[in-house]
This record gives sequence, C-alpha cells and structure tokens, in this order.
Amino acid sequence: MPELLTLGPWLRRFLCEHIVTERNLARNTGKSYRDTFSLLLPFISGKLRKPVDRLAVRDLTSRHVLQFLAHLEEERGCSARTRNQRLAAIRAFARFVASRDPAHVEWCGHIRAIAPKKSMPQPVGWLARAEMEAMLAVPDRKTARGRSEYALLLFLYNTGARVSEATQLKVGDLQIGRGNGGHDLAALHGKGGRTRQCPLWPETERVLASEIMGRAAEDAVFVSRLGKPFTRFGVYRLIERCAARVPELAGRTITPHIIRHTTACHLVLAGVDINTVRAWLGHVSISTTNIYAEIDLTLKARAVALCEIGQSKPGRSWKEDKDLMAFLKSL
Repeated sequence: MPELLTLGPWLRRFLCEHIVTERNLARNTGKSYRDTFSLLLPFISGKLRKPVDRLAVRDLTSRHVLQFLAHLEEERGCSARTRNQRLAAIRAFARFVASRDPAHVEWCGHIRAIAPKKSMPQPVGWLARAEMEAMLAVPDRKTARGRSEYALLLFLYNTGARVSEATQLKVGDLQIGRGNGGHDLAALHGKGGRTRQCPLWPETERVLASEIMGRAAEDAVFVSRLGKPFTRFGVYRLIERCAARVPELAGRTITPHIIRHTTACHLVLAGVDINTVRAWLGHVSISTTNIYAEIDLTLKARAVALCEIGQSKPGRSWKEDKDLMAFLKSL
C-alpha cells in the first residue's frame, strides 16, 4: 500500500513533527492526542478485522469515528467532555492530512463535520475552611512521611497548583528563606509552557525549607516514601486516603482539583479581586475564573443588597424646575 494512503506514516508525522515542532503544543496535549489514537486504532482494527499497521487513512471513516465516540460513552463510561476531547484530536489529525494532501480534502470534510456534543458544566466542588483544615491534620507530622504528606497538601492549598505543577516542582523553583522582608515564592510551570510565581505562606515556607534541606536544585520537592518523585496518581491516592479519614467528607470524591477549587473559592470569599485569582491559578482567560463567582450564596445576597430598590421619593415635575427652564432658554 502506498505510504500516502497508509495511516501509520501520517500519524507518525502528526504526533512527532506537526504538534511538537510546527504547533509547539504542550506535552500533555501531545499525550492526550496519543491516547486518543491508542484507543481509536484498535477499535477500528477490530471493526474491519484488519491489522493496525495495515489501516489506510480512508478506513478512518466518519461512521467509524461516530461508533468510536459512542463506544467511549456507552462502554467505557466517559463523559461528554471526554468524548469531545477525543473528537478534537481526530479532527486536528484530519485537518493536518488534508492540508498536506488535497486528495484527502473530501475525507477531511466528512470527519470535521462531526459535531461536538453539548456538555453541561459541572458545579464547582470545594471544601469549607474547617474541612480543609481537617484534611491537613490527617498526616502524622511526628514521622518523616507524615511531614512530607503535610507539606504537599499545604502547598496545594496555598498555591492552588495543578497536580502536574506540584509533581514537576524542583528545588530550584523555590525562592524561600530570604529573611530580608521579601516574599517567598514558588515558580509553577503550567499549561502551554507558561510559568507563574505564587507567594508562599510562612508556614508553607517553613515546612518546604525542612523538606528540601540538603537537596540539589534539580531534585524534586515532593518525593514518596520510596524516595522517588510523586506521580499524579500518587497525589490522587494521598488525597483520597486523607479525605477518607475526615468524617465530614464521607461519601464525597475529593481530588487534587477540588483543593485547587478550594484555594480559589477561599480567595474569592476573602474579597480578593477575581483578576488576581486568575493570575494566582494561571488561567489565560478571565472567563475561566468567573465560575468562582457562583460559589457562595452570601456573595449573591451581598450583590442583591447593593442593587436593592428602595422607596422612590416623589420628585418635582421638570415643568416646575424654573431654574432649569431659565437655563435652557438662555442657551
């Protein structure tokens, strides 16, 4: 089969060259695209009873893509947002192929005609201050492992960092122990290669200084009991374990992103400007941060009180305002 018709070479160029060199997309985006085709190709291979390495570009039909998307939702239990994310990767690949080979323009049109499914935004889940403090009290700080777990939880709450930002944090990213009145800072490497600096509380600075003592600048800040850098799954398990020991959180699913939401919500409730919260969390658009304006009924009640209509006072008719009429006639 000619190389221009085989799916493999196109996919290799798309994943290794196009999204990395030409578009400079984030590494996590590349992994998401890779995972999409790791699921899609075996699915189509099974449908056509054809080896994966023999699949052609035109085997990726719109009908098969729709079947794959239905498979994600019905059999794998994925949400509409996950479905749309997988579809976005497939459409990006179709656009790439059509831009290089005009013979595939019609095929690309059929793929790109598949519409994303409308998904309803989930309500923001977050913890009250007492619940967050109860989680922070779970690790046994009398042990080295407990102190490490406490440092990680406190850092997530202080900075609102994404789990990937916390696991990738290096000792050299911390500016602590200045002792000259300056702010202690952590440099977080977020989505799209963007870096932001987040101030640290004195308590966070104290536990982190103890945690990184004697380590090199390239070492990870947060390490597991085996001395290896924490993985995202390790952080998830830690938070699940701590939440399970808080009676008030029984029956709730607590994730690292819930703690990120908690940081944002507590900042909003403290009266911090929403644009400052956006910079704190590393959002590109303020519209992403605006979801936190819906978090608390007290904020809504306060807004209603500011806009409440009082008793209207009887005013004079404009005809009775002799000074005004005299002024107008003088012009």
